[in-house]
Amino acid sequence: MSLHNRLTLSIMLVSIAVFAAASWLIFEFTRERIHAHQRDRVELIAEILENGLRTLMIEGRGKEFQRFIESLVAEDIEVVRIFSENGTILNSSVPGEAGRRVPGRYLKAYSSGPGTSLYSVEQRDGREVYSHIVSIKNELLCQKCHGSRDTIRGVLDVELSGRASGQKVAAAARRILLVAAAATALLFVCVRWLTGRLVQRPVDAALEKLRQSPAGNALPHQPAGQDELALLSAGIDALDAELLKAREDLSHCTIDKNLHVERMASIGELAAAVAHGIKNPLAGISGALQVLAEDFPADSPRKEIAGEVLKEIGRLDTAVKDLLFFARPPELSLIPADVRAIIEKVRNTLDPEAARQNVKITSASDNISDIMVDPEQMEKALTNIVAHCIQSMDRGGELAVAARRGGTEGSVEITVSDTGGRVPEEKLGDVFKPFFSTKHSGTGLGLAISRNIIESHKGTVIVESREGRGRAFRIVLGRG
Repeated sequence: MSLHNRLTLSIMLVSIAVFAAASWLIFEFTRERIHAHQRDRVELIAEILENGLRTLMIEGRGKEFQRFIESLVAEDIEVVRIFSENGTILNSSVPGEAGRRVPGRYLKAYSSGPGTSLYSVEQRDGREVYSHIVSIKNELLCQKCHGSRDTIRGVLDVELSGRASGQKVAAAARRILLVAAAATALLFVCVRWLTGRLVQRPVDAALEKLRQSPAGNALPHQPAGQDELALLSAGIDALDAELLKAREDLSHCTIDKNLHVERMASIGELAAAVAHGIKNPLAGISGALQVLAEDFPADSPRKEIAGEVLKEIGRLDTAVKDLLFFARPPELSLIPADVRAIIEKVRNTLDPEAARQNVKITSASDNISDIMVDPEQMEKALTNIVAHCIQSMDRGGELAVAARRGGTEGSVEITVSDTGGRVPEEKLGDVFKPFFSTKHSGTGLGLAISRNIIESHKGTVIVESREGRGRAFRIVLGRG
């Protein structure tokens, strides 16, 4: 699946989940409002009937109550009835129901005491029925005719059909689904357009530059199950391999040195142009994935996938930066610098990594504050060498960095020695070659970049393998 499709699918899956949750909450809120309205209505009808019955009784027209409840029956009122303590129906809006008995659950109002009301919602024949049962107190005025023996004269039962409310709930659900579907479709169009313009187009442009480079013939087709990021990584590896091949050819060529130098310069410019073109798409992809990953739940497998992709993007970004620095090193900015401060800065930077490798870094330097160097580039050169030594000590050990005045006036010698494994003599000359590495991590350009920086300062760097003691890198910088 292409990167464009993967990003679109991931964003849409998250969006659909968010829309579904929001739609469900809105639907539940609407349904609760409709149910609350029905409850208020059935309670209001019960209150009107109770007040009407009380008025008729006071006026001595109790026999007219049957006609009164029949006049209030509307389309959505299922039944209005009054029943006695033993459950016998005294009055009912349903013809022929008087004299029958109500189910036992209706008699709870008696056991709950006078003035008690019971509200319930039942399912009958596929529709909801709202029921409100209220006990009628045997008030003082009622006792003139009915005596004072009973505290409750009867129970009023009002049942309201939920057919209309069910239709409202269904209509609300249809509207919510329609709005959610329209919003999802609009979001899909926007996401598809944005990911195509901000991600896919820059990636395609970078791939096209790779195909037009001298390494284009070595660029593989897109592997099955992988996206353009894998192709970019393979392209950079192919470009790195081509650059290495060109440098090796140049080093072994003695007949037409100028031609090889020109070719290397062209390849370096092309590598820098391609790497520069890759940086912006990588930044866009990384930013898009970071925003996307924030929306994933912490336990979502998609968050882990996004993290792995971001990790690979970081590796690509490091490779691109090293490639740019190697192909087009910046100009030196020489100033009087303190070598001890540079070494301490390198040490502070790499101390956490050294601790993870169980490596102890020590430093000892003379007071050298007048050497003419570019502090930033010299720091980078030392950082690459020290990091290489740390990575070579799989079982831990000690690493010493020392600086002292050289044998000639104005010269400085910096030594980086470790207790790691011994490098065979035949491979000592290869450690500064581009892409020489015994590790799966890194770009293999660190030591090559360090040598270029040191040589641009008119200095030299050599590596020595010490039997039983590891290796030592000696850096000699000339006059300021």
